[in-house]
Amino acid sequence: MGILNWFSNNKTQSSKNGKITAKKVLDFAKTYEELKPFFALFIHCFKSILDSEKEIEQKVQEIQAKTQQNLKEDQLFKELWILRYVCLHVWFFDLKPPKSKTELSDELLVINSALKSVLKEKDKLDYMSWLKNGLFEFADGELNFNSLKSFRKNFSDKLADKIPHIAFECTEGRLGGELHDFVIEMVMTTIQEDQKVFSMTDDNALTEEEAQNIKKAIAEMSEARHKAGEDFMNSLG
Repeated sequence: MGILNWFSNNKTQSSKNGKITAKKVLDFAKTYEELKPFFALFIHCFKSILDSEKEIEQKVQEIQAKTQQNLKEDQLFKELWILRYVCLHVWFFDLKPPKSKTELSDELLVINSALKSVLKEKDKLDYMSWLKNGLFEFADGELNFNSLKSFRKNFSDKLADKIPHIAFECTEGRLGGELHDFVIEMVMTTIQEDQKVFSMTDDNALTEEEAQNIKKAIAEMSEARHKAGEDFMNSLG
């Protein structure tokens, strides 16, 4: 993602602000140098998500084999991808909160440039449209500096509602039961493993305690489904 490529991708914005000047180039170079390590981090994260696709497919097959019930695999795959994509935004903004519209624009550019680079390499650029639509849903519209605060504040509630809903939809309307709980466990486990990837920990596998906490949260969902899910999401903060 060089300077010339960046300006080429932002012709509309550049034309509104006048011609490209040396100062604008230097300002962008400074921003790019600051965000370059994060660009590498997102490349790493998105590659990890893509690399885990076959593992996710295998888990889905195992769930269906154990329960002898079918899942809407394509829908589950897409919904899980969207959750992982949105989570990366939230974790990044917690790590590096943007202080202005310009900073947010630069940070979103870094995230989406990394995503596009990884998807292009794997010939999966068609993912971009529905991933952005998924973020749009979580942000209740286009994510901008004015909506960022509410996006971050409401994220745990939305995620706590979304996970059981995904399980309900992808299990063809089954509420509760073994199949439903297996799907929720897979989603929660995947998100927590992603957070370890984002944190660049040495071991991405869940500890026994973390795995038991997920199982406990799922068990409690039958009595207080929303609260248990919300508590789990808060633990990821």
